Amino acid sequence: MASAPGPVSGMAAGAPAAGADQNYTSFPAVKTDELLSVLHEMNLAVTADDIAKPQGAMAQKVFMAFLDTLAGTMPEMLERQRDEICANTEHRELFEDGVAWLLFFREVRTMMEAATVTDFQLQDLTRPTAKRFKRHMSALVNFFRFRSDRLAEFDELVLETEALENQRMELEEGLAHHKQAIESLLAQRRDDEPRVQQLRDENLAHSDRLLQMKKEQGQLLAEIDALKGDKAEAVQKQTDIQYQLQIVSAELAKLQTRLATEPADIRRDVDDMQAQVHSERASLAESERKARDLSAKVDVLQQLDTDVAAALAAMEQVATDMERTAAEARSLDETRTQLAAHTHEQPAQAHRLEVLDRQVKLATERLERARRQLEEKRTQRQAQMDALTARLADVSKLRKERHALADIKNQEATSIERELDSVLQEHEAHCARMQLDKEALPTWTQ
Repeated sequence: MASAPGPVSGMAAGAPAAGADQNYTSFPAVKTDELLSVLHEMNLAVTADDIAKPQGAMAQKVFMAFLDTLAGTMPEMLERQRDEICANTEHRELFEDGVAWLLFFREVRTMMEAATVTDFQLQDLTRPTAKRFKRHMSALVNFFRFRSDRLAEFDELVLETEALENQRMELEEGLAHHKQAIESLLAQRRDDEPRVQQLRDENLAHSDRLLQMKKEQGQLLAEIDALKGDKAEAVQKQTDIQYQLQIVSAELAKLQTRLATEPADIRRDVDDMQAQVHSERASLAESERKARDLSAKVDVLQQLDTDVAAALAAMEQVATDMERTAAEARSLDETRTQLAAHTHEQPAQAHRLEVLDRQVKLATERLERARRQLEEKRTQRQAQMDALTARLADVSKLRKERHALADIKNQEATSIERELDSVLQEHEAHCARMQLDKEALPTWTQ
């Protein structure tokens, strides 16, 4: 920041230089090396010689850096405030430097009061001394550390509050999800009850049908065994008949070799053979009929086998349905168990939500108190700013009045000077005339 203009420098020169050190014990002194370390962290190129022999420009630069770090006040903000104050002021260029100095000094003094230094003066900015400058730097460094510690605690509190809020939201979402799952399970259970009852009835009906089919299967198996015996007997008879036919054919061939030449004998043999053929044909027809009966019974047995296979498949389907019904019953029992567990956990979740709500409420109240304190400080600073603005306006008005009075006095002085010049001219003219008259007088001899 540029050096102060003449009037401000004169004010600084007239300020008392003896600063009271009674509040130096409210904070520990900071060594030069430690002070330089903090200033270097703030990107300030300050040396030990600068602290031992402080200059106004360097001190203003350091205080501005602390303003930016601790209060968030930047030079642009001070310039905007200066422009707002001097916007409607006549001869603005006459007041800009003074207003800028006043705003800068006010901000630095407020910061120093917050750092427990109550005797900060304008000359500490314009013509600082080594002792007071180091004392002020110690106060600001300790205040910087205090603020850093409080900011860390505040950040931890904010993070903890955010974590609690997130946890509360997660618990609420989990509780809503559990409630929805419970309602869904209850609704599904209500929807499945008719189907479960229907499956139970079908299971009972299938069980009865299965028992009946088992009885019919036993009867059919007994009939099949009997038919198999008849079939074996018929096959044996057919084999015997075929064997007898072969024997008859052999005897017929043998008899043909012994044919009698007598017609009567031939006629008799032919009749016998025809009778034997008719008998054999009748026996063959009876065998074929029995074979057809056996074939029909075999078809019936095959149909029975098919029916038995279908019955077994139906029994397997019934067994599958029974297993599925049992699985659904087990799932329903598990769902009931989970529902009971969630029902028991619900009060605990509600209690945790209440605890989290209280914690969030306390954290919110802390944040609200901090915000109110900041608002109060801002209001106080704004009131101070308004008071200074009003005071500056009064000073400007008084200055205008004094300028007007000075103009009047200047005009009066100019008029008096003109009158004095006129009187002097008349006096000189009178003196010249008197000198001429004196020279014109005759010389008297002694």
